[in-house]
Amino acid sequence: MFSYIIQCMVFQLLFLVVYDVFLKKETFFNWNRAYLLITPLVSLVLPFVKLQSLRTTAPDDLVFLLSEVTLVADSNIAPQMQTSIWESINIWHWILLLGSCISFCWFVYKCYQIIRFRQKGAHRYFQGYLQVEIPNNEVVFTFFNTIYIGSRILERKHDHILNHELVHVQQRHSLDLLLFEFLRVVFWFNPLVYVYQSRITELHEFIADSKAVKTQKKEYCQLLLQDTFKTDQLSLTNQFFNHSLIKKRIVMLQKSTSKKVWQLKYLLLIPMITIMLFYTSCEADQQSEFDQSRISSLEDQVSELEATIAGEEVSPELQRRLLNVAANANNINLDDFPKKNLELPFANVSIKPSFKSQCADGATGFECFKVKLDQHVLKTFKYPKQAIAQKVEGRVYVNFRINTDGTITILDSRAPDPSLDAEARRIIEMLPRLNPGLGPDGQPVSVTFAYPIVFKLS
Repeated sequence: MFSYIIQCMVFQLLFLVVYDVFLKKETFFNWNRAYLLITPLVSLVLPFVKLQSLRTTAPDDLVFLLSEVTLVADSNIAPQMQTSIWESINIWHWILLLGSCISFCWFVYKCYQIIRFRQKGAHRYFQGYLQVEIPNNEVVFTFFNTIYIGSRILERKHDHILNHELVHVQQRHSLDLLLFEFLRVVFWFNPLVYVYQSRITELHEFIADSKAVKTQKKEYCQLLLQDTFKTDQLSLTNQFFNHSLIKKRIVMLQKSTSKKVWQLKYLLLIPMITIMLFYTSCEADQQSEFDQSRISSLEDQVSELEATIAGEEVSPELQRRLLNVAANANNINLDDFPKKNLELPFANVSIKPSFKSQCADGATGFECFKVKLDQHVLKTFKYPKQAIAQKVEGRVYVNFRINTDGTITILDSRAPDPSLDAEARRIIEMLPRLNPGLGPDGQPVSVTFAYPIVFKLS
């Protein structure tokens, strides 16, 4: 969960940096509105997107991919799920839940304030909107199709204010604010959500000003500066007299229309999203796989070197020194790779690894090996209690090697949850000693497999 949250925040930060640096000062208001509405939602989805074409790791000839085996939990886990679900919630989950509850209560309170204004105000219906006159007040704001305006404002010249607020009504700006209110409830701990809401709020004002004032911009700016109004700020509403935005609105009103060629700036989204997809599609254990590729490369080099010096009259000591030179060139200790424990590509293994016992159904060779392996997994597995409580399912990839002495070595694994990863590793570690594979020369060779194990609750 925390990895997902961090990824979302990083993506949102990048989107905001692009907006502030390249887009914020342009007058493509509707384009900017779409950008601010879409990018926070895209950042929530991107961590789940894994494109196979962008994966950074390629299949290794030394690793043979076995067909997957599916493990289904027993039907008697239902009562256990009900009794242990609360035990699986840690302190951080409770903190997140408590913060969301508080944020939701604050949202309800803001809605209650709007309802109070509506109840005590005088209603006047016009075509397309409702005007609520609030007695003895100077507040002005819009919520959906209702314009709330204080009676003291109505006593002065206020046509420009109504024209401005009507733009909020017509373009349904309240829906945008509701979206960010919802994000604030769920992601109350994320400061970037508040930044996004601030950006969309000021953009709403730019849009309303540009639509409401086609000419006489100077007079409109003078009206904005004419009075100082004391109003409570509600993030849920579009407010005309927002002091922190007055200067920005005036500056944007005086700004000339941006050239259409600058719309090409929005193409920056393409490389940005591509980079994000590249990141999310990378293997979580990329470093371990990189190390393994270096190991395989070293083993190939050692194997070639052994074959080269095998027919030569070279003393054992000199052979050892030559092998050490190959190992030092890769900054890896040769002692980690015992002689005669080298891997071959699976297709070059003359006799595949096998179990000591034969298959009862008459299957032979590698087919029997896979049958016995699946039987071992199905017999040995126990669905982790923590995974049951949290309703965790998924596919676990285990890379393991059958050594030349028939023992098993787990190289690495990849899983959606630590409990599933631990169980998959335990299952493979429980394998009995096997018959190792044999190379073309009849000598034992180690063989590496990638084994997908699918955990399903039902």
